[in-house]
Amino acid sequence: MIRRDTLIIGTVSMLIILPAVIALSAYFITKNPHFRPLGITYEKLAEAGLIATSGEIVALISIGSQVKSNTQKNDIRNALNVAFDRYNAKVRVKFRDTPSDNTVSVTYIVGRSQIGPYPFSQAAKGIKASVRAERMVKAHAEALEKELARKQTQSNSGSWFRVFDN
Repeated sequence: MIRRDTLIIGTVSMLIILPAVIALSAYFITKNPHFRPLGITYEKLAEAGLIATSGEIVALISIGSQVKSNTQKNDIRNALNVAFDRYNAKVRVKFRDTPSDNTVSVTYIVGRSQIGPYPFSQAAKGIKASVRAERMVKAHAEALEKELARKQTQSNSGSWFRVFDN
């Protein structure tokens, strides 16, 4: 006969371990990284197609409310477009008003990387770095797609074959 203490300890252990085992089993069968306990990474989410990895360059221009300038926003946008065209890159320009500030600054955002802020007079210093970051993000995304395509061609159609994959 099983002792009462052994039954209680076994029940408590199963209540603690069973959810993790179920989640890990679901991960092995579906390869969905949301099911993997404590193992969600950006690479796994991007590989599964659950988040987008954008290599787009966004130039965020912060204009202080106390700035007295006769430069129009379209002139700034055109100047940045011309500068990035020389590197064969596209840029999306966004403007942001900052209260109680008397400066104009430029921050380049590529994927999860932030380059800057630079004063507007030195905005050209971040162009080359942002173009390189864009190319690295796109190369990484292409490598992830190739790896995913390779894994899909290797795997068989049955779900049991996925359990034994790496």
